Amino acid sequence: MKTVKTLFVVLTVLLITALLSGCISMELKVNKDGSCEAAYIIDASQFDGFLTVDQIEESFKQSVEETNTKAGKTVAVLKSVKENKKDDTITVTVSISDINEMEEGAFFGTVKEYRRESGVGLDALMDKREKAMAAEYIPDDLHMVFLPMSGGEDFSFIEVTITVPGTIEYLTHGADLEKGNVARFKGKNALVVFKIGGGGFPVWIIPIAAIILIILLMIIMRKPSAAPVVSPPVTTNAPDTFINTTPDS
Repeated sequence: MKTVKTLFVVLTVLLITALLSGCISMELKVNKDGSCEAAYIIDASQFDGFLTVDQIEESFKQSVEETNTKAGKTVAVLKSVKENKKDDTITVTVSISDINEMEEGAFFGTVKEYRRESGVGLDALMDKREKAMAAEYIPDDLHMVFLPMSGGEDFSFIEVTITVPGTIEYLTHGADLEKGNVARFKGKNALVVFKIGGGGFPVWIIPIAAIILIILLMIIMRKPSAAPVVSPPVTTNAPDTFINTTPDS
């Protein structure tokens, strides 16, 4: 696990104000190769007009540039900064090529690799039925994502939502499993263990095939049977003959 300076640590104006404490949530969409897209939703109402969209954009640009410099390559790209005046929010979207470069403590890989790096949190998981699960029973070959709720020294996330490319099997105790592949975390480190999707037989074909088969059987059963063939009477061209039963006079 690489001890990289937290990606997106807000610099300059954002670092010297406490207004960011508790006003940022994140939506993280993870890909199979460990890349991801992170959307940071900032509650602009907390700024009371003190910070502008341009200042926030400049701060994130500097943070992305610093992260790429430390990594020695481009691992993050600032995609967009959008203001929603109706909701009074500012959403900053960043594309990341490797979650492991995202911030200090962040991890993507197998459970086995995480154990090898002495990763924390496996002893505080529950299954999909919200039953506590002992760390030793978590299979090594499953994939996982770990993201500290702290966003650095100067702010923390209100909420983190993670979407994974597969089916979530285990997640931090107390988190919310919103869908089979989506989990939401509040006030706790975000850790999801999942079975990666893709490959194998496409099971969604089975119900469709069953429906088609039923329809075909119904059509066959409703089709009227053919009428029996009746042979016409046998006729000949010979003239009719009559037997004279009247005695001769």
